[in-house]
Amino acid sequence: MLSAAVDLQRSEVRKFLPQHPAFPKLTVPLRAAADHVDRYHGPRPLTGLRPWLDGREGPAGIELPGSALADGSRIGELLADSARLWGGSPHASAALAWKTYCYWALVPAVLGYVSARRVPLLEADNFVFTVSEDDPMFSGRQVRPRFAALPNDRMATVPGVEIVADEGALLRRMRVSLFEEHLEPVLEAIRREVRIGRRTLLGSLASGLAYAVASCSTAGREPAEAVAELLLEVFDVADLVDVFTDEDGRFAYRRHTCCLAFTIEGRGLCSTCCVQTDQV
Repeated sequence: MLSAAVDLQRSEVRKFLPQHPAFPKLTVPLRAAADHVDRYHGPRPLTGLRPWLDGREGPAGIELPGSALADGSRIGELLADSARLWGGSPHASAALAWKTYCYWALVPAVLGYVSARRVPLLEADNFVFTVSEDDPMFSGRQVRPRFAALPNDRMATVPGVEIVADEGALLRRMRVSLFEEHLEPVLEAIRREVRIGRRTLLGSLASGLAYAVASCSTAGREPAEAVAELLLEVFDVADLVDVFTDEDGRFAYRRHTCCLAFTIEGRGLCSTCCVQTDQV
């Protein structure tokens, strides 16, 4: 159970509701896309994103600012929460902590890119991850409304919108803000605490991108496989997951690495796991 002291100490980040007067307009295409995803796939892929996207508070819980994870000062809490939730060996529960955190940091940017080429900027100091006993158990939110967009974006002149020259620049900005200034420092902070390979963790980044595209691409115009291949190249993890269209015409992917979930009692193989491929 989360103690009252923990709630009081860590709930201040819940106050970071979108205060920017243009926030509802900035997120119109993202919310419309999220509504489409909910109808098409159900609420699960974006459930941890909706409180931020809808401009409301998420459930109370342990609030972990990305900056405090990137500098290592609270990485132990992320790992302890994971061990409490899933058990297993330290490296297995750490791998699942990273896999979960990584996805909820990635999916807002993927949704923004697919739906409107309006990408939330999510550097470590502009992201908060919440672990709750309520639903959603995991959620992520941007602290200050900041977006990267193309020159023809209708919100181009709004404060908080950073205009980039073209789509290539937009993708590079997405990578810098999300990976170089956020996820990579968190990844290395985890590795300083737990003996786990960088390739294993990057494999979960690749699968997180693929899953986010699988969920969000129906709200965009481009084929999911093409979007996934592009984003995997941008994040330099294209060699860690295969993406393809299956015989039923659906987007699918297969990891080259394992998130180690199957090593934890009571958890089976993920449907996209390379271990399962070896067993077929």
